[in-house]
Amino acid sequence: MLTKAKVISTDGDVAVVEVERKSACDGCHKNETGEGCSICSLTGGNRKFNAKASNRVGAKVGDAVEITSSSGRVLFYSAIVFLLPVVIAIAAFFLADSLWENETYSYVSMIVGFLLTFVGVGLYSGFVNKKRCDVEIVRVIENEGE
Repeated sequence: MLTKAKVISTDGDVAVVEVERKSACDGCHKNETGEGCSICSLTGGNRKFNAKASNRVGAKVGDAVEITSSSGRVLFYSAIVFLLPVVIAIAAFFLADSLWENETYSYVSMIVGFLLTFVGVGLYSGFVNKKRCDVEIVRVIENEGE
């Protein structure tokens, strides 16, 4: 998956790049005004985020670059964020249902399991982001400093 980004800092072979996340409304028939729909407003619309990237091409601060990330890695993170909470919530529901005959406990366990999964995903993400660099700068598109 190729994306454009801007280098905001470098440290040896690692750079921090700023990526503008495109709205899911691009190309949607409901995006006639260019402002997106209510779903994109709820999910963040056009926002920027920073990513740590391998900088083997020698990009400098201010350079516009093209970055890539593994599709498998993106699918893995998507599964962790979107599927794992649902699976854990269902498992928590049935576990509580088998332990107690009170239906309220089952629903509370389901909600707690769902929410705790996000805590676990957040901790995992923080741990992984410190150790691994899943994004790579492929090429410098232009040098804005010149």
